[in-house]
Amino acid sequence: MTDDFRQRVEAAKAKTTSVKATDSKKQFDEKPATLLIETRLRENVPLNEQTENTIFISVEDLEAAAEDSSKLDPRVSDPNVQIITT
Repeated sequence: MTDDFRQRVEAAKAKTTSVKATDSKKQFDEKPATLLIETRLRENVPLNEQTENTIFISVEDLEAAAEDSSKLDPRVSDPNVQIITT
C-alpha cells in the first residue's frame, strides 16, 4: 500500500464510526440496500457471513480504484447508500 493511500484511509477512518458485527447485522436487516465492502477473498468468508449486497475487493484493488473511480461499483458513489467496510 502506498503511503498516500494509507493517509487517505486514516483520514477516512477519522470521519467514520466503528460498528460491531451485531450492529451491522441490524443495519442490514433495517436497510437491505446497505452495501458491504469486504476486503477478504470470497473463498475465505464463510457462507453464513456473506450477504447479498457485498462487493469483494482486495485492498490492492481498492487502492487502484481510489485512483480511478471507474473501477468501482457505481453504488459506492451514491451518497444515499450506507456502506460498511471490513
